[in-house]
Amino acid sequence: MADYVFIDNLTNKGKIGISYLAFENLVNDAILNVPGIAKSSRQLKKDQRFRLNRPIKITIRNGVVHVWLAIEINSNVDKDEVKQLLEKEIHLALNEATEQVPFDIEIKIEKTNEQKASQKKEK
Repeated sequence: MADYVFIDNLTNKGKIGISYLAFENLVNDAILNVPGIAKSSRQLKKDQRFRLNRPIKITIRNGVVHVWLAIEINSNVDKDEVKQLLEKEIHLALNEATEQVPFDIEIKIEKTNEQKASQKKEK
């Protein structure tokens, strides 16, 4: 796993290296722009659509940036709509910042509010 993605500088003065931490910040900022995210709560409220369930993971392999995140979705929200909205925001943020860097995005829906409530009842 690499720590940087290198981009050839078009002015022939060298290469530019972008750290995985920079990509992590870009993705984090993009997610915070999505409406309906729970920014600091451990549990979703009715007006919140989703929250990050774990920290964002960024890996760089063979010059490709892999973005992985896990979310918890409110039970009354369309899962596919939230995934598409997140993918679009992340895609726009990475394209704006780098233009040349190839990347892929994986979003895992780990739990919904219904699943959490049923797990509490079982205990």
